Amino acid sequence: METLLFIIEIVGVISFAAAGAMVAIDKETDLFGVVILSVVTCFGGGLTRDIILGDGFPVFFSMHLEIAICVASSLVIFLAAAIFKHEYVAEEETVNKINNVLDALGIGVFSAAGTAMFISHGPLVAIFAGTVTSVGGGLLRDIMLRDVPFILRKRVYAVAVMVGSAFYYVFERYVFVGVEGSDVFSTLICLGVVFVIRMCATRFKWNMPKAIKFSEMVPPSPDGSESEKETIGK
Repeated sequence: METLLFIIEIVGVISFAAAGAMVAIDKETDLFGVVILSVVTCFGGGLTRDIILGDGFPVFFSMHLEIAICVASSLVIFLAAAIFKHEYVAEEETVNKINNVLDALGIGVFSAAGTAMFISHGPLVAIFAGTVTSVGGGLLRDIMLRDVPFILRKRVYAVAVMVGSAFYYVFERYVFVGVEGSDVFSTLICLGVVFVIRMCATRFKWNMPKAIKFSEMVPPSPDGSESEKETIGK
């Protein structure tokens, strides 16, 4: 069971690394930028979690294998984009869909991992840890790229992670008590919940409500034939 859990975590690392690399390439960063942003996407959340919760020396600095896999994954994506640049650009929509799937896998795995580390501290801390571990890296990446963080603007991103972390906590603490390999089952459930919510949000355009949708607000025409209020209601 431990081996299976390790494989799931490595899948999360590869998924996050690839997603981070794709975002970096889209922003036209160089090779160093692609690698750094992949590492930040993968491990920035966990590093932030350890700093906030003060749980000793940050785990990031002992994750040598995971860091190596992350860097290798980002290099593969960079080389693929550099070699097949015309195809990469021509299939931008497909690339974005792949990025979305990889990102959903990554946040699902990391939300479970973060929740598991602090599950003994109660639901509030555990869910907080799972959420920060999962979305913190993407948040830091977007800030470094001077972009509005994805989690603050689109498709129930952080909400999906919090729901997944809550599922992990409930199943691990109350459902799978005494069951061998319970952490693996709880991880798979968390991953499944987060992934399904993210895919449904993408498919059905689910978004959290916004106070004002400025893109839908246009100034009234010079002759006053259409007011702002009428435009918004359309």
